[in-house]
Amino acid sequence: MYLNKTDGFLRYPDDIYDRRWHNYFLTGWAQIFTSLEVSNDNSNYNPPKKAFVTAATPSNASAPLTISWTPDSPADQYYLYSHFAEIQDLQSNGTREFDILWDGVVVTEAFIPAKLVTDTIYNTSPETCKEGKCSYQLIKTSRSTLPPLLNALEIYTVIQFTQSETNENDVVAVKNIKAAYGLTRIKWQGDPCVPQKYVWDGLNCSNTDISIPPRITSL
Repeated sequence: MYLNKTDGFLRYPDDIYDRRWHNYFLTGWAQIFTSLEVSNDNSNYNPPKKAFVTAATPSNASAPLTISWTPDSPADQYYLYSHFAEIQDLQSNGTREFDILWDGVVVTEAFIPAKLVTDTIYNTSPETCKEGKCSYQLIKTSRSTLPPLLNALEIYTVIQFTQSETNENDVVAVKNIKAAYGLTRIKWQGDPCVPQKYVWDGLNCSNTDISIPPRITSL
């Protein structure tokens, strides 16, 4: 999601993953923006630069910035990718520092966003939600003079597959081919053969038994 007051979805030509960014903004938030370019050194995630010229902060500088939702199932698991960039000119005595919390537990302490440079913070293992509700919060630290800031947030739900993942040796081989030839096909992401509906373009896989890891039969 893209923290902006505009309604609807946005897609950016420079987004190599062609993501749909949902504009999201809540009552009690204030929007800040910059006319300067925000640098993006996140080569692993490649969020589009234009998604970071705006950000949301709590209107009440002492209040947390909170995003919450109810999962479809208590067993749902999530990966979150939080994107931050300081886009305001701070006074010499100004500090923007905040903790990042998931379900009330601090997962990142005393984070300070870099000036006009995108930082991405993510969880390396999937998170579940307590008591049927998910809560993501940014809370200013005691030494911070400014409220927390968030430019964009990606939330992914873990999908459990009934079929085994592609044979590991085949995955390594096709990824080496991808790297060697500099292939940048958008659909070449995730597991090459699973699920069958999303097999990588140009691949044929053996999918005869869901209990046996499929093999790449041709490329």
